[in-house]
Amino acid sequence: MPDYDFHQLSAHDLEILTRDLFQAEWKVAIENFKVGKDGGVDLRYAQGPSNVIIQVKHYHKTGFDGLCRDLAKEVAKVEKLAPARYILVTSVPLSPGNKTTIANIFAPGRLLTQDIVGQEGLNNLLGRHPDVEGKHFKLWLASRAVLDRVLHNAAVTKSEFKARRVYEQARRYVESSAYGDAMRILSKSGVAIIAGPPGVGKTTLADLILYSHLEQGYQAIIVDRDVEEASEMFQPGARQIFYFDDFMGATYLGENGLTTRNNDRVLLDFISMVRASSSSRLVLTTREHIYSQAMSRSERLRNSEIDDYRVVLRMPAYSPLQRARILYNHLYFSELPAEYRSELLRDNFYLQIVRHEKFNPRLIEWLSTFRRVKEHGPARYQTFVSRLLADPSEIWRHAYDHQISEASRSLLLTLLSTEGKISSSNLQIAFDALHAHRARRYHFQTGPGDLNGAIRDLNGSFIKPSGVDGYEVLDPSVLDLMNTIVREETDNAVDIIAGACDFAQVQQVWKLSGSAGGSGIVAALAVNQSRIVERYELLSMRNRRRETGRGISYHGTTFESRLLTTIEMANAMPGGPIEHFLGRLYARVGEEHRQCGPILTDVAEVLRAVDRCGNLARVTLDQISGELTTAALEDAKTNCSGGELAELVGALDTGGDPDSPILQGLLSAFEAYETNSFYDELSECRSAEEFDRMLEDLDLFRSSIGVDVDGLVDSVKDRQSEWENENYSSRDDDGTHYGGRGDGPYIDQEVVEMFNTLRGDS
Repeated sequence: MPDYDFHQLSAHDLEILTRDLFQAEWKVAIENFKVGKDGGVDLRYAQGPSNVIIQVKHYHKTGFDGLCRDLAKEVAKVEKLAPARYILVTSVPLSPGNKTTIANIFAPGRLLTQDIVGQEGLNNLLGRHPDVEGKHFKLWLASRAVLDRVLHNAAVTKSEFKARRVYEQARRYVESSAYGDAMRILSKSGVAIIAGPPGVGKTTLADLILYSHLEQGYQAIIVDRDVEEASEMFQPGARQIFYFDDFMGATYLGENGLTTRNNDRVLLDFISMVRASSSSRLVLTTREHIYSQAMSRSERLRNSEIDDYRVVLRMPAYSPLQRARILYNHLYFSELPAEYRSELLRDNFYLQIVRHEKFNPRLIEWLSTFRRVKEHGPARYQTFVSRLLADPSEIWRHAYDHQISEASRSLLLTLLSTEGKISSSNLQIAFDALHAHRARRYHFQTGPGDLNGAIRDLNGSFIKPSGVDGYEVLDPSVLDLMNTIVREETDNAVDIIAGACDFAQVQQVWKLSGSAGGSGIVAALAVNQSRIVERYELLSMRNRRRETGRGISYHGTTFESRLLTTIEMANAMPGGPIEHFLGRLYARVGEEHRQCGPILTDVAEVLRAVDRCGNLARVTLDQISGELTTAALEDAKTNCSGGELAELVGALDTGGDPDSPILQGLLSAFEAYETNSFYDELSECRSAEEFDRMLEDLDLFRSSIGVDVDGLVDSVKDRQSEWENENYSSRDDDGTHYGGRGDGPYIDQEVVEMFNTLRGDS
């Protein structure tokens, strides 16, 4: 019979285990049934006249005395519910005398001693239903008896540290199907390749598999270098599990790819060796994009059966319940003092954490680790957590300052300048330019492998693969960190522009200068205009038009957008080379207009920027404004969308003169819109927001330029009514489907009830 003390389970885990055991024992479906905070009900089986309530009480911390003390508070609640049968389940070990004491707390006949299930009873049920025990892997994985067996086997292979780490972490895991999938593949094939992007949990899953095999008496061979190392330690007939983390990473691939030194052949030979031995297992992890690259480079791998052994993990889009369980488990097993936990429970503050857009397990581990939060004190704990969620950069700041290379910093600054995401081909160009500039300025050495080295250093900690071959920041809070660094260390802003290869990078820095705390960036750019102007002019004047076999395409930011940024920068630091360059850039904008016409929405933005300027010569601004207005209105007379016309109407001032050339131009543009674009746009509307936007634009045209739009408004409303009938008549609005409107309150209720168990030892 199993002999667990259940300390490795949280109160919520114990409740689910109890439900599964009684379902297996009675062969009925039991529901998690809550009636609200302290309502006295955990599980219920109700069918016909039967109304059985099962209450689950953990109390592994306070033991029998704490259990009895709190059961006295349950008497009135149980009497009010008046179940046909009341069953009490607890993880506390109970003697026959203990059960009698508990039964006597309640009214005679309400709780029978045979309906009191303690630690021994739970273990007896587990012995009767080993399938339930196997399903709840945290139960046995984190048991002390298993740890003792694991450490006995781990000592031989110097893997004791890893074993203890898995034991300590196992209690916090939120179970998923991946563990069972990997174990089935391993049992069938002897080999499991766990693939996925960084941070998805590949190493965690592999650790669990290794740990469970150690418990079964396997000898663990943890491979540090290459498969040849594992081959040398292979013993035919011995129970061995070989564990190779990131086997297709830098250590294995090298700079020249998988086929170096016939590593693909060595790998496949070793897999065949393991598969031929019924007592051997092989667990490998790899980043999915590296795996794909290796498959594309190696014909041997493509023609092998290696893909059959792969378990692919995807970065989870955590559901509300999964998020809640992750936070719950971290808090339940944390060393946070009671006053800190109380702060997270106060006013259901934990719901803000669960719902937050920047939720991730790394952040949860941070805020639930006492040594990291104790300096803030209980009274300021909620404020600290809110600040950490809003800007989690503190987690990464120390590593950025002290633990990564200059090449890695160049890569992170490059990603900041591209809004956190870039393709591999563009990354190589952008990184090389910025890294070379920084090396010249700060006098550090560079090498041809700097980018690959930076990717290896940062992958999984700061960045992750994106799409087929790109990279992006691991989490939005990495961008928060980089924004903070550039605002505080403003030379970085100068470096990004001086080493930029696309004008969009310049605009990203300028946008950051306009955010809170960005004034120092403006000052740094003003002082260093001579450092950046050459690159600035080069990028500003770069052609957008490219002729291809299929015609002309346009790439990069529009010239109007470049002019807008230049006007704003010149106004913020007048009298310098940026202002002197303004005239040349404006002349280039005129050339572009003559070739392909203006971009109307961008012209409107430039006109607004001109109106805001107070530090530049008015004669120059008036010339720019007048010529851009003429070009825009001339273009709008031939073809103009509703959105473009709305932007122009909002940016241009008719002065109230009915004969104003601007007003006449806008009226002509409206006629072009009504004739050429309105009905096409209406037919393309696919959401309530799009219909509302059309109505708002029409109302703007009526009030600003005096046109009659009543007929057009009626057309929009008629089509909107038709669209709503088409889309809502067949819509499933019963709220029962996942993500439906009825899902939120139900999920919130279940989460609240789960966290209520943290308000006391239950």
